[in-house]
Amino acid sequence: MAASTEHTNPEPQGFPFITVGASVGVLFAFLFLMWLVTSRENVLDASKTDLKGEPKPDAAAKLDEVKGRNEAALNGVGAKMSRDEAHGKLLSTLKGPNDKMPFPTPEPPAPVAPKKDELKKDEPKKDGKG
Repeated sequence: MAASTEHTNPEPQGFPFITVGASVGVLFAFLFLMWLVTSRENVLDASKTDLKGEPKPDAAAKLDEVKGRNEAALNGVGAKMSRDEAHGKLLSTLKGPNDKMPFPTPEPPAPVAPKKDELKKDEPKKDGKG
């Protein structure tokens, strides 16, 4: 019976110094990195300081320039047709008020009616053969 008491009552383990030490070390490493990041100057702001001597471009003028380039592209510079022509062509293909923009689906082609001389595939021949 002495052997069974040894297995059921193991020796109490000591304090986990290694685990606690590693956890505290990770905590201080995290705090150090957070302090390092917050104390450094912003690298992205360096490009703004270089432009202090130059006048800042006007946002409205830049917007007008971009709008002009976009309008030229939409009006057909280098395109097959202008925007207005394409819009008119697209609207002319709409069939009713419930059609949706921008691209209605085309109607499927109508099946071709068989000629009177040709027999239908599922009809037997009239002469009784086959």
